[in-house]
Amino acid sequence: MNQFEDYFSDEKIIAYLCKLRVKIAKQRNKSHLLHLLTDHVDYNYHLPKNDITIHDQQFNEEFYPLFPPRKNWIKPGIKTRCIESKEKNVIKLSTTDKNYKSLIHTIIKYRKKNSNEPFVIKLNNFISDIQNSIKDPTYKLSTPEIYPQPKNRKNKYELKKDECVTCRPVSLFNLKDKIIISFTNKYLTRILDGYFETSSLAFRSTEKSVINHHSAIKLILKYKEAFKDVPLWVAECDMQKFFDTVDHKVIKGKFATLIENMSKDFNGLNFANCSRIFYDYLDCYCFNNNVLPKNSDEAHWVQYDIKNGQYGWVEDYIKEKKLYEDISKERIGIPQGGALSGLIANIVLDSADKQVKDIDEKLFYVRFCDDMVIMHPNEDLCRKGIDTYINTLEGCKLVPHYFVEKLKKTRTKRTDKLPRLSFKPFWEGKSKGPYKWDSVQRHGFPWIGFVGYEIHYTGSLRVRKSSLLKEINKQKKIVSQIKGAIKNQVRVSKGTITESAIKKLIGMAVGRIELWNYTEMKSEMCWKNGFQELNANKYSIKQIKRLDKNRSKLYYSLKKELEILLPSKNETIQNDDVTEKKNRQFISYDKPFSYYYHVIEKDF
Repeated sequence: MNQFEDYFSDEKIIAYLCKLRVKIAKQRNKSHLLHLLTDHVDYNYHLPKNDITIHDQQFNEEFYPLFPPRKNWIKPGIKTRCIESKEKNVIKLSTTDKNYKSLIHTIIKYRKKNSNEPFVIKLNNFISDIQNSIKDPTYKLSTPEIYPQPKNRKNKYELKKDECVTCRPVSLFNLKDKIIISFTNKYLTRILDGYFETSSLAFRSTEKSVINHHSAIKLILKYKEAFKDVPLWVAECDMQKFFDTVDHKVIKGKFATLIENMSKDFNGLNFANCSRIFYDYLDCYCFNNNVLPKNSDEAHWVQYDIKNGQYGWVEDYIKEKKLYEDISKERIGIPQGGALSGLIANIVLDSADKQVKDIDEKLFYVRFCDDMVIMHPNEDLCRKGIDTYINTLEGCKLVPHYFVEKLKKTRTKRTDKLPRLSFKPFWEGKSKGPYKWDSVQRHGFPWIGFVGYEIHYTGSLRVRKSSLLKEINKQKKIVSQIKGAIKNQVRVSKGTITESAIKKLIGMAVGRIELWNYTEMKSEMCWKNGFQELNANKYSIKQIKRLDKNRSKLYYSLKKELEILLPSKNETIQNDDVTEKKNRQFISYDKPFSYYYHVIEKDF
C-alpha cells in the first residue's frame, strides 16, 4: 500500500479532471441537441444564462482554463477507438470513453512539447497547489454550497398552490476541495476495506471482484436456494434522514479507533494528512447549522426558483428518544454528494453489521448504504435481528424508520375487481417485518423490495414499481423537452426532430447504439445496466414490454404532432446555395434498440 501523498500524482489528477471534463461535455450535449432543433433564445446554451448560480460561475472560471480548446483535441485513431476483451474480441468504445482518451492524449502531448501553452501552465500550477495543500497543516476545506434537489417527482408547474417541495441538501464543493476529498476517499476506502463486514456492499473497494447492488440480489437468491423448501422470515430496514442525522462525535470516535488499528497493521504508513482531511470534512459542514436555518431563508429558495421549499428533519423523533440535551450545541449531519460520506456510512454502521450477524450462524444480513435486509427460517431470531439493529442504531444516535407491523388491511369498499384484503401498508412501509416470505395463500408476502428490485419467493425478479415509474417519467420528460423547444421556432425538418427524440430515448434506455454496432458496443451508463440481474419471467417481461410500449407511444405521438405542425410530404434539406427536397430513409427502431431485447432476450 502506498503512502497517502502518492495518490496525488500528476497522472491521477489529470485523469480525474479529464473524466470530469468529458462528463460535463456529455451533459452539455443534451442542451446542444435541443439548441439544434430551435432558434428560440431560451434553448441557446451558448448565450449567458441569468439563472446561473455563483457556485457554477466560479466553478466554470476555475475549471475550463485547465484544458485545451475542444477543436484542438487529438482525434483518436482506430486503436484508440477500440479495446480487446479477454476473449480477444474487438469492442468499440463508447463516445464518452473515446473523448476521454482523446483528451488525455492531447494533454500529454501539450505538456511534453508545448509547455508554455497558457492552459498547460494553469494546469501545472493547479496540480502543484493540490499536492502542496494536502501536506499543509493549515489548509482547510471550504464550507460547501447547499443546492436544494427536489424529491417530489412532479415538476414545479404540477404542484398544488400551497404544496411544499421537500428537497435534499446536496453539497457542492469547489474544484480543488472536490478533488482532495475524492482522492482521500479512494485511499481510505481501499485501506479500510478489510475492516468491514462482507455483508456491507455499498461504497466498497476491492481488487478481487466488483461489488455493487447486483451483488446483494445474488446473495439473497443464493440464501433462498439454500432454504428452498423452508419459508423464510424477512425484515426490510431503512433509516430516516441518515446523512442528515449522523453524529460527528460518534464518527470521530469510530474513525480514531480505525486509525489506531491501521497504524498497527500497516507499519510504515503515515495517516496524519488523510486523517486531518477526514476530520476537516466533518468540520466544514453540519446539517443543523448549515442547512436547517435555510428553511426560513427566502433568498436561498428564490436563487434556485423553488417556491415553498423545505429541508426535512426528524426533530420529533430526536425529542421523543431524548438523543440530545441541547441540539444547538451539537454537530449533526454530513454532506450529501460529498465523496467521503459513503465511507462514513460504512464506518458508522459497521457496528450494526457485526452485532446483527453475530445473532445466529443461519441468519442472513445484507446492507447497501442505509438499507438492510434480515432473513432467517425462525421468526423469533429474525425479530431478534430487528431489535439488535434498532438498539445499535439508537446507540449511534441514528433514526430508523418505524417498523410497520400491520402489513395488510381489509378494504371498506368492496368491488368485484379487487380482493377483500389490501396489502397497501406492506408496499408503503419503509421498514417492515418480520413477515413470512411466501405465497399469500400460505399467509405470506411474496415479494422483497431491495436496491431497485423486487424478489419473489420463487426466485423471479422484477423492477421495483417506483424505479419503473421513474424510467417512464424520464421518457416523458425527454419528449416534453423536445416539444417545448420546437413550440415557437423550428430550425430543422420534422424527420430530424423525431430522429433526435428516438436517439435520446434509446441512449437513456440501452446505450448509444447503432444498427451496425449493437452487438459489440460497450454500453455507457444506461437504464438496462442498472438491472443486469433481471431474469425472464411473467412479471419482468410485462414490465419491460411496458417500457418499450410507452416509448413507442411517445415517439409516434410526436411524429403525429409534427405532421400537423410541419405538414410537408417530403423532408426539406437546406444548404447555403440550394433548398431541395428528398425522401428520408425510414428506420424501424425495434429489436436491436428495445428494452426487451437487451434486458430479457439478449442474455437468455
